[in-house]
Amino acid sequence: MTDQTNQSAELSLPIPADLVEAIAQRVAELTRAQIREACAPESPWLDFNAAASYLGFNRDKLYKLTAAKAIPFRKKDGGQALLFHRDELDQWLESRYPRESWPG
Repeated sequence: MTDQTNQSAELSLPIPADLVEAIAQRVAELTRAQIREACAPESPWLDFNAAASYLGFNRDKLYKLTAAKAIPFRKKDGGQALLFHRDELDQWLESRYPRESWPG
């Protein structure tokens, strides 16, 4: 038996420099995007789906509330898309779901 069985074999594959550069550029791009996302303040504005998720409502329930104008929302003049502000939704929740006092 030789000492070669105890040594790890090295494998060398040539990688074109332009491929290495393209990979490095993509990694840098993704890293910058993640840093921007982590550092950017979260917008207080929610679209319809995000508001439904935030409130824990299904789309039908939120649609009915907005149609009845029973929940605060914004609608662009002449537009159809609705926007909801987190603070207004929080205040609405507080008024509709008051805190119960704990016996004690």
